Parts: sequence; C-alpha cells; structure tokens
Amino acid sequence: MQGYEVITLVVAGIAIITGILLIGSPSTLIRAGEFFNRVYNVESVVYTKRVPFGFTYLLAGGILLYILW
Repeated sequence: MQGYEVITLVVAGIAIITGILLIGSPSTLIRAGEFFNRVYNVESVVYTKRVPFGFTYLLAGGILLYILW
C-alpha cells in the first residue's frame, strides 16, 4: 500500500502546483506546456476559466492530502 500513498502525494502536489499557476501565473503554465511539447497540455477552456479551475485544483489537492493523513 505504500506505493499508492506516494502516487497520491505526487498527484496532490501536481494538483496544488497547477492550481497556484492557473490562478497566479497562467503564462508560466503555458510556457511549461510548450516546453514539454504537449506532454502536460491544458486546453483553452481551462485558461478561459482559469480561476475556478485553479481553485478546483487547489481543493482537490488539499482533499487528497487530507485523505493521505
């Protein structure tokens, strides 16, 4: 079961970082997406509604961290 906890922690971290970037600095997320050549692709709908999606990512990451502990 230890492997699942680590995976959940990584996913929670990614969700929180993505939420912070969507709210605070979406251009950084766009550049990162271009840098990784569409590996981490966020659709244009997410960018047009970036604040609600950002808070959703932050909430989801927090819930995942809460479940872990």
